[in-house]
Amino acid sequence: MRHSLITVLLLSLLLAPVRGQSGPPRTRSSVSGGGVRVKGPARVAAAAGQSSGGTFTLEGSIGQSSASAAGGTYGLQGAIGQPLAGASSGGGTFTLQGGSLAAPSVPFVQAVARASANPAIQNSSVGYTVTFSAAVTGVDTTDFQLTTAGLTGAAVTGVTGSGATYNVTVDTGTPASPGATLRLDVSDDDSVVDASTSAPLAGVGAGNGNFTSGEVYTVNPNFARANGATVSEPSAGTASLLFTVTLSAPAPSGGVSVGYATADGGAAPATGGASCGGVVDYVSAGGTLNFSSGERVKTVSVNVCADTSAGESNETLLLSLSGASGASVQVAQATGTITQGTAASTFIISELRTSGPEGSADEFVEFYNNTDTPLNVNASDASGGYGVFTTGAGCDATPVLVGTIPNGTVIPARGHYLLTGGAYSLDSYASGDKTLDSDIGDDHNVAVFTTAEVSNLSTATRLDAVGFGSNVTPSAPAAASRSGASKSSRKGVRADVLSAAGSNGVCDLLREGGTLVAVSGSAKEHTFFRKECDFVGGTGCLAGGNPKDSNNNASDFQYADTAPDVSGTQKLGAPGPENLASPIRRDNFGIGAALLDGSVASSASPNRTRTFSPGFGTLTIRRRVFNNTGADITRLRFRIIELTTFPSPAGTADLRAVTSTGDESISLVNDSTTCFASTGSAGTPCTVVVKPTTLETPPAQPNGGGFNSTFSAGTVTMEAPLANGASINLRFVLGIQQTGTFRFYIIVEALP
Repeated sequence: MRHSLITVLLLSLLLAPVRGQSGPPRTRSSVSGGGVRVKGPARVAAAAGQSSGGTFTLEGSIGQSSASAAGGTYGLQGAIGQPLAGASSGGGTFTLQGGSLAAPSVPFVQAVARASANPAIQNSSVGYTVTFSAAVTGVDTTDFQLTTAGLTGAAVTGVTGSGATYNVTVDTGTPASPGATLRLDVSDDDSVVDASTSAPLAGVGAGNGNFTSGEVYTVNPNFARANGATVSEPSAGTASLLFTVTLSAPAPSGGVSVGYATADGGAAPATGGASCGGVVDYVSAGGTLNFSSGERVKTVSVNVCADTSAGESNETLLLSLSGASGASVQVAQATGTITQGTAASTFIISELRTSGPEGSADEFVEFYNNTDTPLNVNASDASGGYGVFTTGAGCDATPVLVGTIPNGTVIPARGHYLLTGGAYSLDSYASGDKTLDSDIGDDHNVAVFTTAEVSNLSTATRLDAVGFGSNVTPSAPAAASRSGASKSSRKGVRADVLSAAGSNGVCDLLREGGTLVAVSGSAKEHTFFRKECDFVGGTGCLAGGNPKDSNNNASDFQYADTAPDVSGTQKLGAPGPENLASPIRRDNFGIGAALLDGSVASSASPNRTRTFSPGFGTLTIRRRVFNNTGADITRLRFRIIELTTFPSPAGTADLRAVTSTGDESISLVNDSTTCFASTGSAGTPCTVVVKPTTLETPPAQPNGGGFNSTFSAGTVTMEAPLANGASINLRFVLGIQQTGTFRFYIIVEALP
């Protein structure tokens, strides 16, 4: 019986390819008399026809040479490429000619790799990149399946790409708890074929090209939480109690919505009502917050009323969340507190700018410990410290963390901490304690919180905030959303409910009261600093030498630069940033500035003298500065907190601080204390030496010094300190640009 099918077993170079792995290239063998199909990878030298070792299995029809096969399937083992005589099997002799031998090429999956950030969040879209060993066609969503743990609703939603690379989009679904997982697998049903040969994935046979070794995503829930709020009860009208509702991660492409409502409650329940009046403490509010893709923070503004109740203590109300879509509610209720009286913060932003001569990164934020005890920075949560945030692209954008004051940082009583930009140019005056992580952005609002975690930002964790310009309205996309122009609009919500949600968004969270003037990336040597005098005629300095904090940016801060013009509200002055090592105010703690000669009036010589040239001349003020701190003083300087300077109206002097040089010898001093401190004898009259003071730089102040400028007593150093109980006689010189009545107030700053 003749057989047309035989099997020849030969030495193989490699094992057959395993699922999801590639094998060596395959070529066809030249076999006399018939076609050959090789089962398994093989490569044989084409010229010599010699196998490199192994066993080969050859199936197919082989032409008979001179005898007929008796039938059946036959195996031949040994070297390929030489005539094999006498290989008789059931009566037939067969000759196998030399050449190269390989299986037909088939595609296979090389890798399934994550193409999005890991971990992912619920109901978000993530991507995978699927790479094949060759260009393939026929790839669609039916060729993939998901292997998940702890997830519901995950699905393959789209496939794009061509050739050997395809991009697969997956909806993560909803996790039951943090740590759920998702993996994309390739499911072979022979519909994916080689673009050139039409060979199915891993060869004919469904399932033999399955791939289950792809990268895994961790999918965490996106939690929504209500955060507490606090505000002082207004003496008249209304004030905004600003709650925040935050997400643990940016909202996915489909957005997130959550309902909210206020209610009386808490430790000392306030009384809500439809409008202010009588005993109503706040106007009740409710509605829906819609987070667009990428957003994490929303605000709910509740109007607090100036009620008719007298002698109240702090009052509380509740904000509750419900009906979340696209996120899970983690903290469903927060407490709002209405306090009595306006308390200054214990830690404030005392000076800042968002640009300078070196560009937008020539910026700094100075912080001030507004207490008489050292401050040990300790976050209110598990984050790394006090977070410094700025506004994003608009008032609906997530606040951006630009810096962190680390836990454990100790800021001295009445001391400072300084964050600086990458192009900060005032290092010679005061170097930064830390560099900002990123640019603040020109005229962007800045705030410091007791947390560096976005989801915990609220008015309850806010320490201080400063707003600029017109940063009081939402970005354009969010405004469109509110009018119903996008799928996340608040359709059907009443106008008063929209108002309760806070039309100014997170910009309100990152400011207090009115905003500062926008300077649009000014390259001037300018600054915004808290007023330390806030002079009122007939009363004097309201701030008393410490930074003013009435919780209203517009009234608390002064704008100054070294070259002011008459078009704005700025004054002549200079930036004067301070860091942990800077001198601290001491005129209220052991250092005084007495008249050089207390036997005469402050306006009389030698306490004050006037020259009349050049121009309008100069005004010189002399004082005896004494040290009763109990320790040596190694640094001594004087900050100008009030000065009649440019621009000055007619009848008011325009004075400019200037550097003086050389020692003065002042005779006929009749103050026995000054005489004793200077000469060692209390006898009067006496002659004393008065030292000069220097207008500190940088920055250069070609027009003279003004607000926030500082004089230094250069003779007081580490090497030559001012000892406890000792005094130094100093003079301060002011150039006169315009005559009239004048004011000149300074505070004393010193180290140790």
